[in-house]
Amino acid sequence: MANPDHPGGALRRALRLFPRRRPDDLLERSLRPCGGCGEQVHVFAEICRHCGHTLDLVAAV
Repeated sequence: MANPDHPGGALRRALRLFPRRRPDDLLERSLRPCGGCGEQVHVFAEICRHCGHTLDLVAAV
C-alpha cells in the first residue's frame, strides 16, 4: 500500500479526482468542406472565404 504521507501518493490520489477529458469534436462538427475548393468552412457560412463559392445551408436531422 502507498504511504499516505509521501507527496507522490497524495498527487496520485488527487489526479484520480480529475479524470482525463475525452477529446471534444466541437471544432470538427463546426466545419465542413467547401463544394468549390474543398477548404474547411464554418457550417453557417454562406460564401466560402477562400474561393467565393456560394454554400448551401444543410440542416442535420
